[in-house]
Amino acid sequence: MWTSQAIREQCGEAYNVYKREKTERAKAYFAEHPELRDPEHEYKAKNIAAALPPGWEGLAELIPPKLRHRHSRSGNSSQTLALALLGASRALDPSHQWLWQAFGTLPSPAHQPPTGDIEVALEPDLLNEDPERVTSLDYRVIDGGLVMCIECKWTEAGIGVCSCDRAGGDSAKGRCRAAVLKERPRYWATAKDVLFLPDRVDGKPCPLSPVYQAVRNVAAANALRPPDGLGVFGLIYDADNPYFKACGEWPGWPDVLVEALDGHEKLRFRSTSWQQLIELMPLDDDVRAWAHEKHGLG
Repeated sequence: MWTSQAIREQCGEAYNVYKREKTERAKAYFAEHPELRDPEHEYKAKNIAAALPPGWEGLAELIPPKLRHRHSRSGNSSQTLALALLGASRALDPSHQWLWQAFGTLPSPAHQPPTGDIEVALEPDLLNEDPERVTSLDYRVIDGGLVMCIECKWTEAGIGVCSCDRAGGDSAKGRCRAAVLKERPRYWATAKDVLFLPDRVDGKPCPLSPVYQAVRNVAAANALRPPDGLGVFGLIYDADNPYFKACGEWPGWPDVLVEALDGHEKLRFRSTSWQQLIELMPLDDDVRAWAHEKHGLG
């Protein structure tokens, strides 16, 4: 089992180089477009509209302020990248054929168009979560009996881990915060019954911590799908990010997750990189130019 520490040992040095390069690109973009930049920050937009492609500023209305990430105006924001590319693609081609083509080997869409929603906050009761800290899906697609819960990554250091270490716990020694240990049975059931992770043992690294965000998405897909339907955990990532590709002995999160979720009758894992997906997206010239200049895509 890969621990968070073991993954960092394989990817950390390469990731630091990668993150610096991404940040320098973001700084260069705002240097070229000073009218868009927050005057107090080198690579943040002055507002959400200024962080989006020209002509598509209205996409900002799709995410309520309370669901915006803390760094959503950053040039490195995965949420804003997803809002721009998925939001524009949904508007231009709501059939989502571009997404089905990228993920592959899923039942063909039963409805046209499928329902695609950006930044969906789940009901607290679905996963027995704190109403103030519910799971939020980056992108959700509903199509008849099929439900996709899609996680969008860009410059993040892998899949999100738990916050127990910041709340008095110690994931390296299996000490979880009480809210997770005692009040999140769906997390633990998903970790054990779907991902086949070992039980938590006091004094040993917590098996849930490294895959915490993935477990929440899988649990959501399983809970949201109809009884006879199919739940899909989808991942969209930057192919250049060391945490999402082979790095040293680390195979990359897509390979780890496809192996973990292989063989389930009612659950699937599908992934694609932004580099692959953007070639299939029905984007206009303004969005493509923005994605290339700001993010090096396309």
